[in-house]
Amino acid sequence: MHIYITGISGFLSINLVRYLLAKGYRKISGIDLVDFSYPEREQIDFLQGDIRDPEAVRKSMQGADIIIHTAAALPLYPPEEIYSTDVEGTRIVLQQALEYGVKRFIHISTTAVYGVPDHHPIFETDPVSGVGPYGVAKIKAEEACEEYRQKGLCVPILRPKSFVGPE
Repeated sequence: MHIYITGISGFLSINLVRYLLAKGYRKISGIDLVDFSYPEREQIDFLQGDIRDPEAVRKSMQGADIIIHTAAALPLYPPEEIYSTDVEGTRIVLQQALEYGVKRFIHISTTAVYGVPDHHPIFETDPVSGVGPYGVAKIKAEEACEEYRQKGLCVPILRPKSFVGPE
């Protein structure tokens, strides 16, 4: 099983890489703007590149069975970078996954798509109303995922809260 991770140098992804390696997965690859400078570097295939670059995505995703799409420009980034990464970059990764016939594309979204909730707990069926460029972009990225579901790609969407911990 070949697992491909976008944003592989990020906090969620390095912990995911370590978990997958501990579970015996040996074919892990990924792409990130930031260098993968962790001790696990020799155990993965890494391309320092941009998900907004279709050629870099095509090259680095080849042979993948499962995509875990964690790459995102976070709320502190400029709005145009958030949109180009979180929406346009997601579309590029989705399209390449479709062309390669991957088995599953796991999209890591965020609870920010719910805006400022007026009740708890929040359910996945609750309406979305993102606040700010990041929340709005994540909703648009989810809409792109839905479009690709209609094209036959298996695209579960996860909406975690903020991540905290070492590194």
